[in-house]
Amino acid sequence: MKLRLKTLAISTITSFALLLGVASPAFAVENGKGTGQALEISPPLVTVSADPGETINTKILVRDISAIDLVVSNEINDFTSDGETGAPKIILDKKDVEASPYSLRDWIAPIPTKRLKSKEIVEVPVTITVPASASPGSYFAVVRFTGAASQQEGTSVGLTSSVGALVFVRVSGEAKEKLTVSDLYTGYDGKKKGLFESTPVDITVQLKNEGNVVEQPTGLATVTDMFGNEIAKLPVNSTKNYVLPGSTRSFSVTIDKSIVGKNRILFGRYTAKVNLEYSDGKKLSDTLSFWIIPYKLILLAVAVLVGLVIAFRVWMQGYKKRVVSQARRRRR
Repeated sequence: MKLRLKTLAISTITSFALLLGVASPAFAVENGKGTGQALEISPPLVTVSADPGETINTKILVRDISAIDLVVSNEINDFTSDGETGAPKIILDKKDVEASPYSLRDWIAPIPTKRLKSKEIVEVPVTITVPASASPGSYFAVVRFTGAASQQEGTSVGLTSSVGALVFVRVSGEAKEKLTVSDLYTGYDGKKKGLFESTPVDITVQLKNEGNVVEQPTGLATVTDMFGNEIAKLPVNSTKNYVLPGSTRSFSVTIDKSIVGKNRILFGRYTAKVNLEYSDGKKLSDTLSFWIIPYKLILLAVAVLVGLVIAFRVWMQGYKKRVVSQARRRRR
């Protein structure tokens, strides 16, 4: 049970660190014990191209940013996409590793343990040997580094956090590159819907990678009103996040008042068209429609109008009674 908890904790902390690392040039995670043990690595993302049978030499910089000396060990794992968020999910089960057609773990040579002094930076060589029989396409793994105080070396540590660098290798040759739009919808706060009272409106496109190459789709979502007037043009995946082979990932953009204007009231049917590009000029697109009807404002206007009509009728009935009463007095 303790081993399972430890494994779960390491996997969770590392996944979070990796998610942050993809978006930043370097990152650090502490072990949460208050000992000040921490590591920083750069780059968090390593991408290389290679031919079958080729050996690639690259490097990762590791820095001890704590106030103590550390013994830095490492582990190489494969990973996959954790649902539609695209967050890396570490594969710790060897059975899953063997089943992965994109496994890079066994291509990376063992990396020796390093001893770092406080604030010291070391260059860690990473050697990748591509098998001669490797098929064209993408392969990936994560190199995780864990720091422990020198006096803890060889002892059992209950929970140690790690930082990791994602490593991608593109093996040359004719690979299959294919992205498709599996879904395109509008919603808000995680709920799908097509009718809105006002902004914000989230536009989400789900992309499925049916090829064997890691893709970085980018493009625009253009929103027009019922008369064809453009009201918004929003970048999709401007940070160039990956869609792993065999996975589906969602990308969202939001229309809000900062886009359309604070005082602008939207009303009617709107169309959103998503145009994306990936690989070497490959394109895909999809279109959907949604409605923005400020029904509360309309109901209020109707209620006010009904109230005015009723008040006018009451006033008219009273006015008629007064006129009839005055006519009768004159006849007398």
